[in-house]
Amino acid sequence: MNRYMNYRIGVLLLLLLGICFSCSKIDDLGDFNPQDPDLSLATDVIEVSKDGGAFTINVESNLPWRAKSSADWISLSSENALATGEIAFNAARNRSTDQRSAEITVWITKDYEKKIRVIQAPAELSDLITHYYVKVSGTDENSGLSWNEATTLEKALDEVIPGDVIHIAAGTYTPTKTITGGSASNSADKTFEIHSNISLIGGYSADATEGEVSDPTLHETVLSGNTASGKVYHTVAITAPVQGDQKVVLQGLSIKYGQAANSGTGHITLNGAQYYRFYGGGLIVARSVVDIIDCEISENTTGFHAAGVFVFSGAIVRFERSTIKKNNGTHNGGNGGGVFNEAATVYFNDCEISSNTISGVGAGIYAFSSSEPTYTYIYNTTVAHNNNDIGNVSQTRRGGGIYGRERSVTIIVNSTFYGNTGGHGAGISLYGTAAAPSRMDVISSTVTGNQAFNNGGGVELTANTTLNIFNSIVSGNTAGNGGDIFAGSGANPSFSSSVRGNQLLDNNGAVIDAQTFDFETMLGNFTNNGGYAETAVLSSSSPAAALGMSATQLENLGNTFNPAIPPEVTAYDQNGKSRSGAAMGAAIP
Repeated sequence: MNRYMNYRIGVLLLLLLGICFSCSKIDDLGDFNPQDPDLSLATDVIEVSKDGGAFTINVESNLPWRAKSSADWISLSSENALATGEIAFNAARNRSTDQRSAEITVWITKDYEKKIRVIQAPAELSDLITHYYVKVSGTDENSGLSWNEATTLEKALDEVIPGDVIHIAAGTYTPTKTITGGSASNSADKTFEIHSNISLIGGYSADATEGEVSDPTLHETVLSGNTASGKVYHTVAITAPVQGDQKVVLQGLSIKYGQAANSGTGHITLNGAQYYRFYGGGLIVARSVVDIIDCEISENTTGFHAAGVFVFSGAIVRFERSTIKKNNGTHNGGNGGGVFNEAATVYFNDCEISSNTISGVGAGIYAFSSSEPTYTYIYNTTVAHNNNDIGNVSQTRRGGGIYGRERSVTIIVNSTFYGNTGGHGAGISLYGTAAAPSRMDVISSTVTGNQAFNNGGGVELTANTTLNIFNSIVSGNTAGNGGDIFAGSGANPSFSSSVRGNQLLDNNGAVIDAQTFDFETMLGNFTNNGGYAETAVLSSSSPAAALGMSATQLENLGNTFNPAIPPEVTAYDQNGKSRSGAAMGAAIP
């Protein structure tokens, strides 16, 4: 036992000696003193122009450092070093009229960092407008600042700032870039996105040269959603924010072949609005101010709603001398073949909305919102041959030409509704509820030749609606019940100085004795009579040519609305003829 104890004591002594030896070796190395961080920057504020560009900032440091940016418009290309070095970054062009700022943080440890503030000047409206030029043969390498240096449409859209203009030569263009926030792996999310308040003007010849004037009737410029990878959800998506008096202008363009999806494909949120992939095959617009001039939106489809155009969420869109036609919905119950207006404001002036089909409601125009007012102003426009497919599945559907639903406010002046078909209200249908009534005023317009399977070939309305018809002709329409007008239980339309069926009504809506109207002899053929679109001219021998409202009365009536109807609208007919007499309808003798 003693020998065992001695052995253990010996081992312990050896271990103690080893520890002491190790300590003496550590002492021989001397003390370790880590360096204190020493970091300095050439500047703590840098100002950059609205055009952006490449910049460098010198960094002096005795230790490794890294850098990061607080904004996605600043991209770092040199962001670290083992000691003294430089930060290199690129600032993107500022497309807004607001100054913006960001921070670049440089750090050695999380407790030791310094910041650089980057301030970028705004794009100002007083700046000279930049004109970009685009051809099918244009390249990304070209500047795009002349026809000889024509670039691609995608590059021009990326370069522009508010106020700029893109001139586009004839040809067909398809989108190659994904909508902001879209899925890069989903080729249908590609679109021509208009992100700024700019102008796009098409209609130049394919080989355009300096000084050429746009003529879209000779040189069709097509924005097509039919890409090599298949059709996109929206051919054009306008996402430009409202900025003062600025607006987006589309002029001389054909927007075609988009295909909004079937339901269930989700949405993208931009500027606080939800851009659903299954609305707006041709054009989708929210929270922007847009003028659409001399354009055609056609041959777009949807698997759900809004084959041609979807305008929503407070947008203000004005169509001028434009056509929306042959857009088609493939979903059983989809709504809004030509135009779907939801909680927005849409103007049509000298336009044509024709030959759009849908199996739901509103083949031509659909105006509806579950929560906000929807405003539709239709001036000097023809709504014709839109079809709710009455012979197939849509015999109960409403509004072949236009369907104004809850919270809709519609004013129609100098317009023709012809040849539309539907289950109810083939020309015009108006629907409301006690909680959400709707209103429509029809002035100096003609509703004829429309056919409904059930009620109201010309006009149908339900309770909780207000329908006022002034100086108009509603005659020559057919239906299973109520050929020219069908008023449901509780509905009470108001007529003033108008034709209803074969009756002429005075200013108070009373029948004028000894006067009748025969649409077959008193309305001409539906054809081009000098206006933008086809019309049916009133015969000069008809009593309706002398018993209507005068130009002064129409102007006074127009002033009772808010906003007032412009006097240049009320004073002329749809074909631009002066209302010097007292003729009813859209197209006077």
